[in-house]
This record gives sequence, structure tokens and C-alpha cells, in this order.
Amino acid sequence: MTQHRDHLSFFLEQKSGLHGLAYKMTESACDAEDILNDVYLSFSMQPLNQILEPERYLVRSVIHRCFAVLNKRKGISYPGINLPEPVIYERFPDLQQHDVSYALLVLLQKLNATERAVFLLRESFDYDYDEIASLVNISQDNCRQHLHRAKEKLQTGKVRYSPSRQDQEEMTRAFLTACATGDVKWLETYLSKEITIFADGGGKVAAALKPVAGQAGVIAYLTGIANKFGNALSYSIRKVNLETGVLIENSMTISLDTVMIPLFDDSNRISEIYMIRNPCKMKFVV
Repeated sequence: MTQHRDHLSFFLEQKSGLHGLAYKMTESACDAEDILNDVYLSFSMQPLNQILEPERYLVRSVIHRCFAVLNKRKGISYPGINLPEPVIYERFPDLQQHDVSYALLVLLQKLNATERAVFLLRESFDYDYDEIASLVNISQDNCRQHLHRAKEKLQTGKVRYSPSRQDQEEMTRAFLTACATGDVKWLETYLSKEITIFADGGGKVAAALKPVAGQAGVIAYLTGIANKFGNALSYSIRKVNLETGVLIENSMTISLDTVMIPLFDDSNRISEIYMIRNPCKMKFVV
């Protein structure tokens, strides 16, 4: 019994970082939970005093289970745009000290599994190259190359601008009102010229299969949704992955219909909108 308490105590000390690592690697709260459960079960079955570096053991275990999950996905064809699984931030208090912003998760999709692991271990855990190389099972030279490529890929993303939380909420509410009324001129004041919508229905519900780009196309898309569903849609603003998210419910189905996450440019206009509609990806939102 004492041994199990020691295992659990040590694991709980490390859980926050492990959880953040697994979630950012897999971009799935569900997979991250499963990985942590599997890692703890394996960890608890070994005498603690026989594990030379328990922290490294746990990190290595998480990384390689993440690799297995990501490798398994390679053989699965996903219909349309595949977006990260969002979470209501407050549901996971152990993630609150880690950067799990939706903008970061989207950027991490540019990286392959090894690049992602090397980048996160370097940036989130501050491990040096020989430690990372050992954990990921690559040489130090390869480790440096992967980190260099990862940083190059991430730098190709748009510069992130984030208004204050209050400004985000005010602009988001005004934007939603403009969508509901179908006021095109009003909508134009809130949207960047290069606005793009990324929608993920997972083949289970209707969603644009390709990005919708440009003010005219985006406004037509949004007003089309408002005209089709009318008063059946209601919304609430919540903190989703460090962003000002919008939870849209449909009274016709009495369920969460969409999680919408707008991102802003340096002119305080919405530059990107992520719309997660796949029901399987909203388990940790409702």
C-alpha cells in the first residue's frame, strides 16, 4: 500500500506537465487522458526504487505513447479540415499553467511527430539536447535539426496578436449580433480582408470541406447559417483553450452545435475563425 501511495504521489507531482505534453502532442483531450492512465498503470507496477530517473521515465512513456497514437492516425482518412479538439479551460486545472492556446495547437499541426516532441521538450520542459535525444531515441545532431526545422515551420505562421480579454468579448458579442442580423456593412467592420474560416465536421455534420477565405465568402457563409437556423441558435461566451470561445447551441437538437474560436489581427479585426462541429471533439466542452 505504501508503495502505491509513493507512486501516486510522485505521479501527481508530474501530472500537470505530462498532461500538457500529451494534449499538445495529440491535440486530443480524450487521447491525452487515455495516455496518462496507461502511463500511470505501467509506472505503478514497477518498484519505484528501481526506476533510475522516474521523471524521465514518465516523460519518455508519454512521448512514445503519443507517437503510437499519431502513427495510428496516419492510416485514417479524415473528411475535410481536421482541427484540434478544444477544451473548456477550467475543466482541466492542471493545464492552466501551460500554454494550450488554440492558436498554438493549430500551429503545432505544421510539425511532424518527432519535430513536435523535440520542440515541446525543449520549450516546455527546457531539456537540453542530449536529454531530448535520449527521450526521443534520436541522435543529438538529429535533435538539433528537428528543432531547427520545427522553429522554421512555426515562424511561417501569422504573428499572433491578442486584444485584452474584455476587448475580445466585446468584439465577439458585437460580431455575433452582426451575424444574426445579417448586416453586411456591420460585419465588414469586424472582419479582416484576409479573414478565413476553418470548419471541422468530421464527416458527421455539415461543414465546409475547405477553408472559406475572403470577406465576401466568409460573410455569405455566416449569414447563410444565420438565415437557415434563425432563432434556433443561441450562444454563450466561454474561455476555450485560453481564447475567447463561443459555444453555439441549437434548440432544435437541444445540444451543443458548434464551438467557434475567433482570432484577431493587430487592427482588432477577426483574421481567422475556427468552427469545431464534430460531436466527437466536443466531449470536453459541454
